[in-house]
Amino acid sequence: MLRRSRLAAARGVLAPLGAAALLLATALVTGSPTAVADSGLRVGGATVDGRAEPLGVDAARPLLGWKLNTESRNATQSAYQILVSTSAERLAHDQGDVWDSGKRASDESVGVSYAGRRLSPRTRYRWKVRVWDGHGRASAWSAPSFWETALRAPEDWEGARWIGPSDPQAGAPLLRKEFSLDKKVAGARAYVAGLGFHELRLNGAKVGDRVLAPANSPYDRRVLYDTYDVTKALRKGGNTVGLWLGHGYGENFSPYGFRWNGQRQAIALLDVTFTDGTRRRLTTDPSWKWSLGPITADDLYDGESYDAREERDGWDESGFDDRSWKSVSTVDAPRGALRSNTMPPVRVVDTLRPRKVTEIRPGTYVYDFGQNIAGWARLSAEGAAGTRITMRTAEELNADGTLDTATNRDAAATDTFTLAGTGRRESYEPRFTYHGFRYLEVTGFPGKAGLGDVRARVVHADVASTGTFSSSSEVLNSIWRNNRWSLLNNSMSTPTDTPVRDERTPPAMDVQAYRDAATREFGMGGFYAKYLQDLPPGTALPSDDVKAQYPDMAGGQVTLAWTLYEQYRDRNALRMAYPEMKRFVDRNATEVPGLIWPADKGFGDWCPPDHGPQSNDGMGSPTAGDCTSEVSLVNTALSYQQAQAVAKAAEVLGHRQDARRFTALADRVKDAFNARFLNEAGDTYGSGRQVTSVLPLAFGLVPADKVTDVGDRLARTIVEHDDSHVDTGIFGTRYLVDALARVGRIDLAMTMLHQRTYPGFGFQLAQGATTTWEQWLYRSSMETHDHAMFAGVNTSLYTVLVGIRPTEPGYREIAVEPRIPASLDQVSAAQETVRGRVASSWKKTGGTLRLTVTIPANSRAVIRVPLTTGGHHVQAPVEARKTQVGEQAVAYRVGSGTWTFTVR
Repeated sequence: MLRRSRLAAARGVLAPLGAAALLLATALVTGSPTAVADSGLRVGGATVDGRAEPLGVDAARPLLGWKLNTESRNATQSAYQILVSTSAERLAHDQGDVWDSGKRASDESVGVSYAGRRLSPRTRYRWKVRVWDGHGRASAWSAPSFWETALRAPEDWEGARWIGPSDPQAGAPLLRKEFSLDKKVAGARAYVAGLGFHELRLNGAKVGDRVLAPANSPYDRRVLYDTYDVTKALRKGGNTVGLWLGHGYGENFSPYGFRWNGQRQAIALLDVTFTDGTRRRLTTDPSWKWSLGPITADDLYDGESYDAREERDGWDESGFDDRSWKSVSTVDAPRGALRSNTMPPVRVVDTLRPRKVTEIRPGTYVYDFGQNIAGWARLSAEGAAGTRITMRTAEELNADGTLDTATNRDAAATDTFTLAGTGRRESYEPRFTYHGFRYLEVTGFPGKAGLGDVRARVVHADVASTGTFSSSSEVLNSIWRNNRWSLLNNSMSTPTDTPVRDERTPPAMDVQAYRDAATREFGMGGFYAKYLQDLPPGTALPSDDVKAQYPDMAGGQVTLAWTLYEQYRDRNALRMAYPEMKRFVDRNATEVPGLIWPADKGFGDWCPPDHGPQSNDGMGSPTAGDCTSEVSLVNTALSYQQAQAVAKAAEVLGHRQDARRFTALADRVKDAFNARFLNEAGDTYGSGRQVTSVLPLAFGLVPADKVTDVGDRLARTIVEHDDSHVDTGIFGTRYLVDALARVGRIDLAMTMLHQRTYPGFGFQLAQGATTTWEQWLYRSSMETHDHAMFAGVNTSLYTVLVGIRPTEPGYREIAVEPRIPASLDQVSAAQETVRGRVASSWKKTGGTLRLTVTIPANSRAVIRVPLTTGGHHVQAPVEARKTQVGEQAVAYRVGSGTWTFTVR
């Protein structure tokens, strides 16, 4: 009412002055920007620490972001105002009682650090933002958004205790608690950690759609809990909460992963707010009860056994007779502190129908889902009580149609389902295991199995897809697609080396090779920020293995921390990682003689092609050769890149002296590298194998006057020595296209990627691959066909073929410089960045090249239009400002919008 009175008074006083003055007064009183002048900017896409309306925000000063939309070109933000409030009503009245930033002159719309009063635990904060454009015109306020804070201190858990079955050997126990609510529920949250895995249930149904929760972590340092909105699952009157616990990453899990070796146990807090504003808390305590259930065995590698005859119907509902159930025991808490899980949940993200089913012998059926996935099978059947159905998975088939389980190694990858015999169809899918597979073998099925009886459930961290790519080459499109599948299949609660065999552990070296691809293809900010806490810079294994403290194994998180800032402007992750980044690079500079890494300390360009006598056709041999390659050169080159990353991080974080010191260190490494590895003729490095020149060219290590010579020699090696095939491992393959593009040999790079004979991606496609392999060989003593370490080449599809690169972190400034191979007629790619969609596409028609580029609002770009199709005249939009004319390209400076250039 007060606000209405003020507005009425303003109208009365200013009415004689006319409409313009009235509009201005309205704006001054209400804060409504549209009353003055519409900027044309629309504010949306609000995020907090990279998530939309997140629960369980753990940061003391979370990072706020938004995206701008407009129909206009050259749209920029000159200022912003953020309001944060404790109530929707206050926010609606433009009251920021928690934080009112005021009008701040800034074009930053990503990674804006919250700067209000101290945040309270498990509290909802509502916020909105408005911006001003480059002409000082304000936008409307964004739609209201919110975030909720996490539990931070032990006392926030309201006395909740860790509980478990009284029998420590109980495999997959059911825990339950009945309670009553005497008021109508306005809101409720459940905070749960169950080890090894948990499934939360309320009133007869599973809560949420997370699977394989909680996320795997170093349990001696951090145990992650999940936050669930359970408002709709509760009711006035009787309620029942249930926890189903699984084995998880237990004692059989690889020592190179994070293992939980304790008993099944859980801690939970249910926080209920009623419509009258009062609250009630329910916690895990000795009053809970437990019983064994239908899961009789579960193991990450071996699979899960489920006996439907042992189901406890209604166990998670009120009124269930639990008199035969036992009281739980309180157990010791894990060593690690409880922390909120802020990475994207692992979910069932898709369900695949089988393409084909074959009865390979009586009663044994093999299903082909047409795609190698991570996940499990769902089966339904009707039969007599005690009928036992076995489901076994594999990536490949033998010639006779049976499963080829060689790549499973010692993982049994077998699930069993015993029917209860209810007289109707019964369905089952695992809860506490997963597999990597394309093929499923079913035995013991009652009757004849058909296509409708099974489905494949695709499971991985539910990261948003941010990249798209297409070209006139189906081979290139298939390489892109296969690499994406491998990236997803190996993104569970940590990055994994493979979903198939008995490892599935964080592969620090692999991630270093493919992180740039992953962050373009998917929204990996929260996923990798969590991983950086699991394995900080300078560590490659859960144990402090000295053998792993090398740039190839342990240095990847140094550059990953910088990548998170470059791609997402995650200053918090960079700040947290910086001390270990600095320590690792400093230690190497001190302890490595002459800054040149020795040849016996590391892995180098891991797994280049095997050229042994039994591997000429690529089908492999029982034992593969040594996978290490060019260890000294590769590690020294990577140490240069890592020193540069620390220097850039230091500059961003305000450590100017560190920035100068690490820049100087990178220069010293470069000088030492060239002194040690550049040959006397100045045209190649080290042994001359492809990677020895690929990394120096891609990293900028080659002296400027030697770039052409090194490039020419590399091209001759590829064509004359390697028959235009790849001869690189994970790092050489990642940077191969970049290096050849730098020396004007993008066509040679395309020839290599398109080869259909061994070794190469095309050879994998010729063998029916739907994901990329661990080695170029089809079979070896160490091989899976779902490994992401070679997926890094996808980066170049974005950064080279369509030429999109951030030149300032967070895509404030963008370079678009496509390289046009003669062998391709069309390429199109787009990336959803933190500032919006960046797209670049080109098409050749006759002697004409048409290039179209889209730049998001509040970003700027330099577009280098290539003159490589025979044309020399560029037709450009009037608003594009020409900045440079060269023999190979014409450069234009543009702002936001879509820009089309034609070269004739």
